[in-house]
Amino acid sequence: MTTNPEEKALLADAYQVKREKQHWNPADTTAAIQRGLAMARTRQSGRTVRIKWITAMLVTALATGWFLMGPLGNYGRQPATYSEPVIHWGVLEPFRDLLTSDMDRATITSTLNNGYVQLVDRTVTSGIYQFTVNAVMADENRITVLYTARTDASQEIYSIVNTKMTDARTGYVLDNGNIGGGHFSNDKHTIYGRKTIERNRNKPLPEQVNLQFQLSSVVPDVVEYSENGEEERKYQYSKKMNLSFALNPKFSIPKTEILNVNRTFTVGRYEVMLSEVELSPLVTRVRLVYEPDQEIDYKTKLLISEVVQPIEIVTTSKGGKQTNLSTIFGSGTEDGMMYTFSSNLLDNPESMVLKLRGKPDKVYDDLQEAKKDELEIKIK
Repeated sequence: MTTNPEEKALLADAYQVKREKQHWNPADTTAAIQRGLAMARTRQSGRTVRIKWITAMLVTALATGWFLMGPLGNYGRQPATYSEPVIHWGVLEPFRDLLTSDMDRATITSTLNNGYVQLVDRTVTSGIYQFTVNAVMADENRITVLYTARTDASQEIYSIVNTKMTDARTGYVLDNGNIGGGHFSNDKHTIYGRKTIERNRNKPLPEQVNLQFQLSSVVPDVVEYSENGEEERKYQYSKKMNLSFALNPKFSIPKTEILNVNRTFTVGRYEVMLSEVELSPLVTRVRLVYEPDQEIDYKTKLLISEVVQPIEIVTTSKGGKQTNLSTIFGSGTEDGMMYTFSSNLLDNPESMVLKLRGKPDKVYDDLQEAKKDELEIKIK
């Protein structure tokens, strides 16, 4: 059965809503769960709290492997015994702090540790604003830019907006959307961040790209009021700024590996097949086929997508080093879903295991009990 573009978009939107429920701050999520359990115990006068697997807080707690191998991403696990020496990233060392709250932590750490990066160090200035492209990494599936944005001492920097990346030679739009992965430094005048552009692997890598954007800042000592009378800060925007830079031809050399897994498993009452896994330096993609060899309608696909919830991929490299690859987003296919994860292909993982929620309809007394029912599917 063919899924039309509208159905694919709806599937992707439904998955994004589900992911947004999961992308809360881990510390806030833990506190919320603890408060919820305490309130439930009070209301039920000591009876055992029963938590449905599909509730948003439990989904969040078990899925925040997204939040970078964070405390909840490793909830209930024994810490790995492998201790890897920290590799210094030279002029890119300031970006290490950025990764403490970045879904692509595993990817960027792997690429920088393995030298799969191009230093750019190009800067454009407009009035009080300054923007630098520090480095770039790319493969058949993605382009990732590491950048620094600054203001002078007169105003506090706020954000990067209205970004667009184009092929500098042809003008073809590669991406037109929001910038991502930024954080504030201690001086409040600097943002370190990243922008990730999804690529069409059937198109050649551009020789040179152009990044267009605006920076915004907070106007000091000026307060505006919204329609309901609430105080709001006033923001100032730079004029549109452009910065072009060439891409190293090494990124155009194909590195993608396709693993035909074809393993079938059952989640809830549905049969699902892990069809194939696509590995590249910047992306891991997992294709799941719902009810193989059967025709299913859009409504059934949506129901299955709510049940089949990947948590993460756990890889093990030489020496026992374990890495948690976080789920980033998912999109509908003709017969199921394609899920995108972070990647550590350059670390040459010897084994990969996909983790999903194994019993979505079961209720649990605590998170540890729920953890025991995770479904593990071996990729390699």
